[in-house]
Amino acid sequence: MCIAAPAQILEINDNVATVDFGGVRQQAKLDLVEDVDIGRYVLVHAGYAIEVLSDQEAQESLEAWEELLKVLDEEEQS
Repeated sequence: MCIAAPAQILEINDNVATVDFGGVRQQAKLDLVEDVDIGRYVLVHAGYAIEVLSDQEAQESLEAWEELLKVLDEEEQS
């Protein structure tokens, strides 16, 4: 199963963004999205930003990821 993760755009050079996944930085190509700016959140899948998120969508997505990571951590400790 493949999933897309939310990341914040830190910088943009040509058509490639440096994005932040909660402290982990990665490059993401911007070929599939429009109207991106530094500070905005995007969903990243396989090295591509595939969707620009509204502030509300970004917050909801980040909260869901935090919950998932918390559950996985609890299962790992069991």
